[in-house]
Amino acid sequence: MPALSDSPALPLLGHASQEDLLDVCQRAARAAQRQQRPVLASWAARLRHTDPIALWNHGRSQTDRSLLWQSAWDRGSLVALGTAHDLAEHGDDRIPAVRASWERLVRDAVTGGHSGDGLPTGQGPLLVGGFSFADADPAEAAWERWSAPMPEALTWVPALQLRGYASLSSMAELRLNAVVHPGDDPQQTAKSLVHLAEQCLPEGTAPRSGGASQFSSRRPLAFRELPSAERWKDLVGQAVNHIRAGAFEKVVLARKVEVTTDAPFDLAAALERLRHTYPDATLFAVGHGARTFIGATPEYLVRLSDGNVQALGLAGTAPRGSTASHDAVLEKQLTDSAKIRHEHDVVVRMLIDALRPTCARIEARAEPTVLKLANVQHLATVVEGRDIQPGLGILHFVERLHPTPALGGHPRKESLSWLKQNEGLERGWYAGTLGWTDTAGQGEFAVAIRCALIRDNTASLYAGCGIVADSDPQEEYEETLAKLRPMSQALGLE
Repeated sequence: MPALSDSPALPLLGHASQEDLLDVCQRAARAAQRQQRPVLASWAARLRHTDPIALWNHGRSQTDRSLLWQSAWDRGSLVALGTAHDLAEHGDDRIPAVRASWERLVRDAVTGGHSGDGLPTGQGPLLVGGFSFADADPAEAAWERWSAPMPEALTWVPALQLRGYASLSSMAELRLNAVVHPGDDPQQTAKSLVHLAEQCLPEGTAPRSGGASQFSSRRPLAFRELPSAERWKDLVGQAVNHIRAGAFEKVVLARKVEVTTDAPFDLAAALERLRHTYPDATLFAVGHGARTFIGATPEYLVRLSDGNVQALGLAGTAPRGSTASHDAVLEKQLTDSAKIRHEHDVVVRMLIDALRPTCARIEARAEPTVLKLANVQHLATVVEGRDIQPGLGILHFVERLHPTPALGGHPRKESLSWLKQNEGLERGWYAGTLGWTDTAGQGEFAVAIRCALIRDNTASLYAGCGIVADSDPQEEYEETLAKLRPMSQALGLE
């Protein structure tokens, strides 16, 4: 059989590997023809590990869809490039609809290749992407103003995925994925995958080093707060009045800062700065057409592995101190604040209540820990459910938990209804959730905070605060300024 590609750039896609890839595509084509439906084909190989930011930055220029993920949980990384298959849904049922489509797609997936002995391969091809904070009205959504909008549900099977593992720092797993339809030419499918790999994985791709010298500042040409500072503080006061009147217990108010600068943003440099400054956060970037959604979030929504599920309650914020003693004083104010403890307890109670029906037992510490980041510190409580019911995957839990009271409010129905009528801001993916799941339903989904939506030289930065009965509008506004700072600094705006 002639080689699918004669390019010398990728030895791992030599003649033997190309034959193996073609075999997978041929078996998938036969299955698709026999069953008269699309069949997922996935081929794996072991690859020398490449810095994920460098790989993502190069690969995104070759495709119109990309994802970068570097987990704070297990230090693993994922780069997803190109699209083998889209699972796009809308409305309130978008998460269960995506889950059902994914389960159907992977039921008879055809796999092949080899990752090599000792490499934790996971469960083959992945579904990646995310979900907006709420189902939106596209006719009214400010999020839709730019071309190639971020949909309410943007989930897809990447054509190329590269997973790096902290336990194997020098090696990674490459997967090439395709959905083969009845009548497709398997040789053409395999050729397309080889071509994509040669474009996205050039030999000698070098990591960029982190450090402040990599970053240049941007001069703002236009600056806009949505809503204005005074209007937002007025909304905080209105929310407090409703809470005291018993309408709901907590609500999370968001605001946006939109900045246009004199030059396009250097996204790779911004991500490197976030990784360097916030090593305990989960780093992410989703490229979709002309726009990119990036961030470094300290909060995950849910993680599922080995039959156990974890959720994180993260609510209550204080600044960091300029000295160790000052920091300790601020930490004590955080942990001793009745207002902040109440805000945090609301979130933890909801997580426990949401997980309890699905797990044999629930574990959560009685007292929260303090999560310290470079510029702020938070109250944090891990809620873990052990021995989950058979057949439940991570998307079941995303549906149950999203959005948590840490991003929406409590009770959910009443607080979200008030936000829809009063917040005056289309959040899009801010306070939404993004991540990945494998064919066995394992995976990770983070809460999309400390983030920005970027197109060329325009960036929209988002922040929000949990409002309870004792909230002070000026203090809450100052808290949003602290939460905006990580992205502002990473993008060279200060």
